[in-house]
Amino acid sequence: MCERGRVQPSPPTSAEPWWHRRSPSLGVFVGVLVVLAVASLVLGARVVDVLPEVGKDQLGDDRWSDPLGVELNGQFQIAHLPDCAAGSVTRIALWDSRSEPYWEVAGPAVPLEAFVVGAAPEGFTEVVKFRAPPEGALLRLVVFRRVGGPAGIRYRNDDLRSQRVMSGSTLTAYTVEGFKTAAVCGDGETDNTTPDGAPAGDVGGVGGAPADATTTTSLPG
Repeated sequence: MCERGRVQPSPPTSAEPWWHRRSPSLGVFVGVLVVLAVASLVLGARVVDVLPEVGKDQLGDDRWSDPLGVELNGQFQIAHLPDCAAGSVTRIALWDSRSEPYWEVAGPAVPLEAFVVGAAPEGFTEVVKFRAPPEGALLRLVVFRRVGGPAGIRYRNDDLRSQRVMSGSTLTAYTVEGFKTAAVCGDGETDNTTPDGAPAGDVGGVGGAPADATTTTSLPG
């Protein structure tokens, strides 16, 4: 029989859950961080393999493989891919000098010879709706192909000429027919002459009119 007022001993308590103890909790936290870091590296490597690389605009050094041409036709700008750069296109972007898009579309791999800048080709979806660039802005129009590197051009709207295709790191004027078959691919530099030595701008008149002489425009960085 217990004496009155005597304190009874407390029943034994079970041990604290492991997640309440500092050492196991810290170990689990570190393990989670390691798993996340490994997953980030794996996903990052896959993204690099999937997305084509086009460097930021630095003093005119754009890392695209082949040239693209742009023609002014009325109020529209029409982009042309020469035969030597033909391929199935998956993405088109109009960027500013910092690679921020004024317009961007993506779609299934479709062969394109020409398209209107600002209008999504059939089957393509607008990723970024077109907005008019500021006057005098340096523009970078880039076409991504399923096979091969990107094709592109740097220009300002004032550089374009009616019914002439402007192309090259130093902008050169071509007729539409002349640019289509011009030997402008390979090293990323525009070939300004035809096989017979005539200026590329003199190849193939437009609508029966005499073609213009070659015109060059150097773009500042």
